[in-house]
Amino acid sequence: MLLTRGWLSTATPDFQQALLEAAIFRAASPGAEFMHAGDERGGLVAIALGTAELAFRQGHPDTRAVHLCHAGFWAGYKTLLGIPRFISLKARTDVLWALVPQHAAERLLAENPIWWRNIALMADDLANIGYMATADLTLQDSEARAVAVMLRLAGCRHMDPPDISVLELRMSQNDLAAMATMSRNTFNGIISRLVEEGYIALGYRCIRLLRPDILRAIASQDE
Repeated sequence: MLLTRGWLSTATPDFQQALLEAAIFRAASPGAEFMHAGDERGGLVAIALGTAELAFRQGHPDTRAVHLCHAGFWAGYKTLLGIPRFISLKARTDVLWALVPQHAAERLLAENPIWWRNIALMADDLANIGYMATADLTLQDSEARAVAVMLRLAGCRHMDPPDISVLELRMSQNDLAAMATMSRNTFNGIISRLVEEGYIALGYRCIRLLRPDILRAIASQDE
């Protein structure tokens, strides 16, 4: 999965091979935090399977999660620059994740300085997540904002992902309302209308996006 989507999929084959040969794969159960904000060392972290929530170091304790990350996501470049980690990752589902230890990543970059360009591209990917989250929250229309946040969390804000199963958000409506910065009653009213229209379906602590194409049109109405 790490070679078919996300940051590493766009890198050259020699870099891909070297990084994966250095990677250690581990499992995380739902609720387990496997990347910790504030750590001064640690190396690169990737999600091979599953979904994790991303939280910023200075986020509010009640609404720390700002994004959901899926297979192909990479992070951890800041410790290579001598800067403590700024984000945490906590498993939302069963997660298979990879760790490229700090010393291994530093060795690869020392031996191949041109590969620092790949690290810069990872930093750009992470910055884009922040930009998208900020842009979504500036939408004035409540329905457009709620829909934009759900699309982004499901990984289909601008297009459908290769794996259509990712379009199921395993989050409570309370959590989603907080991430969309609106009251639970307002969010629940929006969800009810979208269910009636057949654009989404509800399950136990999850929302399935049935018509992401129409939902994207709704989110775009306020842009």
